Amino acid sequence: MKNCSILLLLVLAALLNCGFDWGFGSKDKCGDAKRLVTELAVLKTAAERTEMEARILRLCPEGGAGHFIKALNLERGGNIDGAVTEYGEALQADPAFPQASGNLGLIHLRQGLTDEAAVELSRALKTVADPRYHRGLAEIFSERKLYSLALYHYGEAGKGSPADPALHATLAGIYSDMGRLDSAEEEYRRALSLAPGNESARLGLAALLIRKNQLDRAIGELNTALKGNPLNKETHRLLAGAFEKKADWKAAEAEYLLAGISSGEKVSLYVARLRKGDEYLNAREYGKAVEEYQGAVKEKPESTEALQKLGDALMGAGRDDDAIAAYREALRLRADNGAINYNLGLLYEKKGLLDEAVVEYRKSLKRLPENGEARQRLAEIYTQRGSFPQAIEQYLELVKIRKDDPLVHFKLARVYQGSRNSKEATAEYLEAVRLDPDNMDAHLELANLYKKDNQSDEAVKQYREVLRLKKDEMEARNALTSIYVKNKNYDELATLLRENVELNPADPNSHYKLGLVYEFRKDYEEAAARYKTAVELKSDHAKALNALGRVYLKTGHFKDAKEALEAAKSADPELEETAVLLSNIRDEFAPERKAYSKKKGKSKKKKSVKKGKSGKKAKSAKSGKKSTAKSATKKKAQ
Repeated sequence: MKNCSILLLLVLAALLNCGFDWGFGSKDKCGDAKRLVTELAVLKTAAERTEMEARILRLCPEGGAGHFIKALNLERGGNIDGAVTEYGEALQADPAFPQASGNLGLIHLRQGLTDEAAVELSRALKTVADPRYHRGLAEIFSERKLYSLALYHYGEAGKGSPADPALHATLAGIYSDMGRLDSAEEEYRRALSLAPGNESARLGLAALLIRKNQLDRAIGELNTALKGNPLNKETHRLLAGAFEKKADWKAAEAEYLLAGISSGEKVSLYVARLRKGDEYLNAREYGKAVEEYQGAVKEKPESTEALQKLGDALMGAGRDDDAIAAYREALRLRADNGAINYNLGLLYEKKGLLDEAVVEYRKSLKRLPENGEARQRLAEIYTQRGSFPQAIEQYLELVKIRKDDPLVHFKLARVYQGSRNSKEATAEYLEAVRLDPDNMDAHLELANLYKKDNQSDEAVKQYREVLRLKKDEMEARNALTSIYVKNKNYDELATLLRENVELNPADPNSHYKLGLVYEFRKDYEEAAARYKTAVELKSDHAKALNALGRVYLKTGHFKDAKEALEAAKSADPELEETAVLLSNIRDEFAPERKAYSKKKGKSKKKKSVKKGKSGKKAKSAKSGKKSTAKSATKKKAQ
């Protein structure tokens, strides 16, 4: 009985595995087969795929999945028409079969039926994100110059094969067509990093570098390509073009011969005139250069190179309007050289047409983002107009390519200061003086910024740097004087003012200011000497005369004080302190007159007793005047 049970179980297992569904298996065999189709792409070996395809055929021989497998086999065998028929049968049986639509779209693309291909590939991508379908659509959009769509689909295709050098080379070509030359170069570099021997990518990169006028780099790439394939005529043709742009005519002719291009009579005359024009242009014989380039244009009217050189010569000759016309004709013929736009920008700016100049500089940067001169001109125009955010944008881009240029940081600092961004302005000024410690203007403007922000210590350091570079820079000296007075740094102030006197011995104000410091420090002898010198240099220097009188008064020389103060009053009747000091001098002589009156007798004495209160008031008034004079002196010294 036990053996019978075992035998029954074995028979049941065999039946369950023989494919018979016993009435309770899946009823939608074609649906199961279609789901298995999606798994084909992830199978790693041919044996696994073959087994899976056979299983699909068994499950759904006449349904959509079965026709799809038949189409795959026909396509592999080279029977494209048969494959198209079977893919069509698959879609007729199951219209929502994305793999059938996608594969059919790829076949249409190879057949040149781009409209039909676009329809089928778009239909497939609604359901299945197959990189092959994205790539097919990207190719169609690229041919139709719908670059944004092409970039999107190539990007999606790249997610499935990021290490495909051909994909990066293709992307580079699209970026190049869009004028995004830096992005194109980046993609070519990626392609070459993945496959250094990719000749197509290297030649594409070389052609791009020629467009960017980076001729030495282009020649280096082409020489690398020749090491791998020395007989490639396209490489020699590109080399010839690069040498021609460098005006190395001998090397250009040799490369043209290796490229299999014979120089006909017209080409030879064109090249000869270009060569002669270059010689005259280098010698700055602009009139003769113009004549030769005009001859070259006559030989090859479509030559954008000859038109550009003609524009250069006309610009050198000062024929700006004619130069503009030549450059614009080159652009009309689709010259793709940012240098033309840059020169046009210079000419427009020279004529005061700033809006037109801005447009051309921007076009130049689109073609040559590393053109620092165009970016700097843009930044300066924006600064001139007070468009500080745009100017900052350009200077920040310029910093990326000229990060060690102190002048760029200095100009950026000025723009930040103009936009009232003190923090960023300070940072850029500091970078400017770090890179160029002898930039006096940067030190001075940084010092003024610190002074305005009440950072006195930092301001003093920068003003001192200014004086290191230019000892007689009076703006810095006056600012330091102000800071020292405010902070009561009288020792430093005295030293500074002595230097001022040494630098400007004929300046009465320098002597006067130094005298004030000596007076405040109660060195009256030195103070008087400075005031006298100021008066000797300018006899009507009212403030110096007043100060001299004040010192005489302090030292008891009343007669000299009165004489100096009377002179000060004549020089400037509006000086209030002079009147106060003169009043003090008169009061100093009043006690003598009172002493003389006491000898008159008792009656006078009684009278004086009666006037006791008024006498007190007079004494108080005299004391007040002395206090006012002292206060004024202290204020002057500060």
